[in-house]
Amino acid sequence: MAAIAVMTALTGCGGGDNAGTAGERTTTTAPAAEKEASNEVTPDAIRGDVRSAAKTAGVGRLSFLDTSKTGNPCRVVGSLRTEDAPKRDSMDSVLAMLKARGWGQMEQMLAEDTDQAWHLEKNGWEMLLGAGKVPGGAGIVFDASGKACGIPMPSRPATTDLTPPEPPALP
Repeated sequence: MAAIAVMTALTGCGGGDNAGTAGERTTTTAPAAEKEASNEVTPDAIRGDVRSAAKTAGVGRLSFLDTSKTGNPCRVVGSLRTEDAPKRDSMDSVLAMLKARGWGQMEQMLAEDTDQAWHLEKNGWEMLLGAGKVPGGAGIVFDASGKACGIPMPSRPATTDLTPPEPPALP
C-alpha cells in the first residue's frame, strides 16, 4: 500500500488552454462543444461511481477526502475502510461495477498477497484504485483526477498549505 500512497501523492489534475501545433488556441464548433460537454464527467458523477463500486464490495465504510482546499476541483479521493485486506472476489465486484459505469483501460499495476492496484480511465479522468493493508487497518482507495470536470480551475494554485488557491476566474 506504500506504493499506492506514493502514487496517490503524485497524481494530479492538468488544466489550462488547449493549444494547436503552432501555439494557437484551438476552437470548436457549437455541436462539437455540446458533444464534449455531454461526455464531460463531473466530480459528483465520479463520487457516484465510487459509491456504487464500494457498495458492491459488500464490506467497509466509505468516506471522501475534502479536496476543496487543494486547489484541484477535478479530484475525488474516496476511502473504503475494512477490517481485513479486501478479498479478490470483492475487488472483482468493484472492478465489474466500475467497468459497467464506463471505466476502461483497466491495467493491473500491482498484485501481491496483501496489496493490489489498478489504473483506470474514463472520459478524460484517470483513477488509481488500490486495495490492501495500511497502518491501522485495511481498505480500498479510489483516487481519481480529471482534466475537464465542469468546474473552472483556479487561476493560481495553492503554493503552500498557508496560501489558499485563488478562486477560479469565471467567464
